[in-house]
Amino acid sequence: MNTEKLKFLRDELEITQTEISNKLGCTRSAYSLWEINVNTIPLYYLNKLSNILEVNIDYLVDLSDEKYTKFNKVEIDRIELGKRIRIARKSINYTQDKLATILNTTHSVISAYEAGKTAVPTLFMIEIARITNKSLNWFLNKI
Repeated sequence: MNTEKLKFLRDELEITQTEISNKLGCTRSAYSLWEINVNTIPLYYLNKLSNILEVNIDYLVDLSDEKYTKFNKVEIDRIELGKRIRIARKSINYTQDKLATILNTTHSVISAYEAGKTAVPTLFMIEIARITNKSLNWFLNKI
């Protein structure tokens, strides 16, 4: 994930870390750690940031060079996300076990993601998007 884009976009809009963190509903220090790539921004906040900045979420995570694209500003629906993970996984003929092996996790973790029982970590979601050749916008039902 290219966190330099976060700083660039914030600077481009001439807003402070405090202003963006207030809009996101997080602390300035949490946002700062995301911006300098000490911590990974959770998918919930990444989606919210995409909505606030009106920037393609795939652009933020280097899945696309297209900065602006038309998308719906939606909140993450874990059940819908899980369904889409299952659809994408099956579209490439992967079992839960095979996807789990590639992601260095367990079958039960993949099952929990697909059932919408567990929030999917950002880096897992980016990797699932890469593996399945789907956009985060599609997974999050933004397009």
